[in-house]
Amino acid sequence: MKKTVGEIAEQFGGQVYGDSSVIIDDVSSAESAGPHQITFAKGVYAEHIEEMNAGAILVDELPKTCTKNLIVVSDCRRVFGALIDIYRPEIKHPVEIHPTAVISHTATIGKDVTIMAYAVIDDDAVIDDETVIYPHVYIGKNAHVGKNCEIYPGAIIHENTIIGDRVVLRAHAVIGGQGFGFSTDEKGHHTHIRQLGRVILHNDVEVGAGSTVDNGAMNDTIIGEGTKIDNLVHIGHNVEIGKDCFIIAQVGIAGSTKVGNSCVIAGQSGIAGHLHITDHVTLGAKTGVIGNINTPGVYMGFPHKPHGDWGREQVMIKKLPDIAKRVKKIEKLVETIYKE
Repeated sequence: MKKTVGEIAEQFGGQVYGDSSVIIDDVSSAESAGPHQITFAKGVYAEHIEEMNAGAILVDELPKTCTKNLIVVSDCRRVFGALIDIYRPEIKHPVEIHPTAVISHTATIGKDVTIMAYAVIDDDAVIDDETVIYPHVYIGKNAHVGKNCEIYPGAIIHENTIIGDRVVLRAHAVIGGQGFGFSTDEKGHHTHIRQLGRVILHNDVEVGAGSTVDNGAMNDTIIGEGTKIDNLVHIGHNVEIGKDCFIIAQVGIAGSTKVGNSCVIAGQSGIAGHLHITDHVTLGAKTGVIGNINTPGVYMGFPHKPHGDWGREQVMIKKLPDIAKRVKKIEKLVETIYKE
């Protein structure tokens, strides 16, 4: 696949600043792109455009000064993603059901579904059209998987789970496993209480490798449309997450918490149970939430606090050694005065 810079700009509604005749035959990273490759520069990368050797660089806005070949578009990251699909198209698997797949006679399989080796489809499960099931996937009884989904190797979809259209489950994701519900007697022994709710993943949800979404105790655990969950995330029973959220690596959300729309929960953050987080909240990495968040904004630290307050505290913490020295000097001075 070869395209000129001008052809790429025209295809994506961009404006060329430089030589539109340069031939582009591949995509690459900002650091390694060569004279016939295209990359993008956004955020910190935008500061290093002059150091790049790419044949063309996608940007969101024109720099004040630049000698490189640029294409200005409305969203350079999105356009670069589209170019990846053009220059490096995904492998298309043949539409077939592998002979080693185990499929219940009561399961319903839609049109053009691909089911690979050793997958197991249990009783009364439904898989809609054009979904791809990779090897060693288990889909439980009465589960429903929508259209155009991708279920990667080792993923488990437990009984009664509802999966919308265009959902992606990465390798070894577990959806609908038993929630963490126990009763504890007077001797401290724990007895599991069977969880009867479902998990519902709405359209265009993605769940990363090794992540788990537990079923509800009685009500359902719900992940809203367009929400993306990274690898190694745990979402407890009865949690409800809104639309278009980012839940990033190693996050834990305890049971019955509700997260609004368009929230970002950064890596290793933890959210206690039975809380409410409003729309448009961003939690920085390692934030610990132990109370409701009712105001949109950025929060950091443990316990969570607005980003500005957290920043001022960090500045003060750095000053503590110096403050401690000054306090000791004052104490000695006071002791001297009282002795006299």
